[in-house]
Order: sequence, then C-alpha cells, then structure tokens
Amino acid sequence: MDGHQSTRPGPALPGQPARRAPHRPRLTLASLIAAALVTGCAPTSVTPVDTGAHLQAPSNLTLVQQLQRMAPEPGLQLPDPLRAARQAMQDEMVDEQGIASWYGPGFHGRRTASGERFNTHDFTAAHPRYAFGTRLCVLSRDGKAVEVRVNDRGPYAKNRIIDLSRAAAEALGMTDSGIRRVQLWKLDAEETCADRVDVLATAAE
Repeated sequence: MDGHQSTRPGPALPGQPARRAPHRPRLTLASLIAAALVTGCAPTSVTPVDTGAHLQAPSNLTLVQQLQRMAPEPGLQLPDPLRAARQAMQDEMVDEQGIASWYGPGFHGRRTASGERFNTHDFTAAHPRYAFGTRLCVLSRDGKAVEVRVNDRGPYAKNRIIDLSRAAAEALGMTDSGIRRVQLWKLDAEETCADRVDVLATAAE
C-alpha cells in the first residue's frame, strides 16, 4: 500500500450492517434554472445621468426676460478689477498697517529704551521691532504724513503698531482722538516721506 487512505467503504464484517457512502446532493436542471431566476431578479444600482437641466434657463422665457434674470440687483456694487489691482499694489508697498497711538504726558525728559531722553517735541516714535534710528514714514487715511525716528520700544497696548510723540501726533491731527489708523514705510537712507507719498499717489492713479 502507498499509505493513501481510501474513501470507499470497505466490506461489511460479519454481523455488522454494511456502511453506505455519504450522500452528495446532485444539481438538477430545475435547481440551476431557479438559481438563475433569483440572480436575475436581484436589484442593481443605477447611476443617474446628469443632464445639466438645472443649469438651463426655462424655455418659456423670452431672451429679454433671461437677460433680466442674469442682471445684478439694483444697488449691487460689483468688484472693480482695476481698483482691486491698485489696492493690492499699495498693500505691497506698505511695510505695516494698523492703529497708531501717541504718548508724551509724564514721559518728557525720561530715558527711552535707546538711552536717549524722550522729548515730546521731537518727531520720534516707539516701535516693537525696528532698530533704533530707523526712519519711518507714517501716513494716515486722510492723506496726512509725518516722518519719525524710532528711539523707544512700544506700544504695549493691545492692537497698536506704533507709539508717536506728541509732535508727530499733532502732524497727523490725532491728539484729540488718541489713535489713528495708519500705514508705515521704512525709509531708505536718501528717501523722504514725501517721496513715498508721491509713489503711493502714482500707484493709486
């Protein structure tokens, strides 16, 4: 023998009932047809086709009525591409913009962070980052501009970008309000605040 165990039933021993081979179900033609019918009746998913009907104008409207529906509502201001481009150019020319405040009362004669004495009548400013001696052009929204020199650190109030001396605040007309929205430019060695204002005015034309 080759060691392979046969699956066929052996002969029955005397006094024992004969063993029967296990029953294996046979597939009949009727069972195959029934299985095919069940499979064919199963629901299948169908992907809807987008015809774009929701984007089409109603066919019962005239051309004039369709144009009227496409027109903007009265009083609606559409964006001006040219104005947006000019504003983007101006924003690129600005080093910083935000709220400016001024200080002076009680600080006149005191030493600043740079070591020099604070003079409320000088055109100076306190800024948190610019190096001492940096010249800045400060421009307000109403077109008033002033050149200041950084000699102190600050401001320490929240949402402020620069603290001006009283002289600089008076040049911008902000001594009464105390604060003013401004734009800042860092001036080069030979550059003046008037030069920057002229360049900004040219970009706005």
